[in-house]
Amino acid sequence: MKINYIPQTVLFLSMAALTPTVFSIETPTEKSAAIAKESVKKGSLTSMIADSVTFSTLTKALVAAELDATLGAEGEYTIFAPTDEAFGKLPEGTLAKLLLPENKEKLRSLLLFHVVPGKVLSTDLKNGDAKTLNGEKVKVDVSENKIEIQGNKVFSADVVATNGVMHTIGKVMIPKSLDGFAGLDD
Repeated sequence: MKINYIPQTVLFLSMAALTPTVFSIETPTEKSAAIAKESVKKGSLTSMIADSVTFSTLTKALVAAELDATLGAEGEYTIFAPTDEAFGKLPEGTLAKLLLPENKEKLRSLLLFHVVPGKVLSTDLKNGDAKTLNGEKVKVDVSENKIEIQGNKVFSADVVATNGVMHTIGKVMIPKSLDGFAGLDD
């Protein structure tokens, strides 16, 4: 006795024709990036940084380190934000190495070295050390006509966001914990 499979095959092919032919498989990284983007509040530090062409590298680094959601949510932070030009001053290949998934914690440490807790306006900055969110300290020098963080001049101060303030600097600050990584020195 022969079993005729043609009707079942036709039925299967008919069903397949009605099913969309493009399937999207979302990787965990894409999924977490989508969740982070949804949790970033309008007007936050993250959204303000992302909206500026001067900080495209910082934006990319914040996403890779999964800090975009942190700086885009509730809480108050002060970021000493390095420009794209500042990231360009890093030794060749360093940024690419930092953006690799296996170096995510090093990238987080580097970025958190640029962030202090609370909303600290330029008028609130005092000479001395300030503890950053990576646990290390940055040196703050304030004079009548300039502010320096780790010897880096702040050239745009007090850009206020809904969850903090940003001060722009022209050099990426390197924490002591990353000395020697891919040619980095503080």
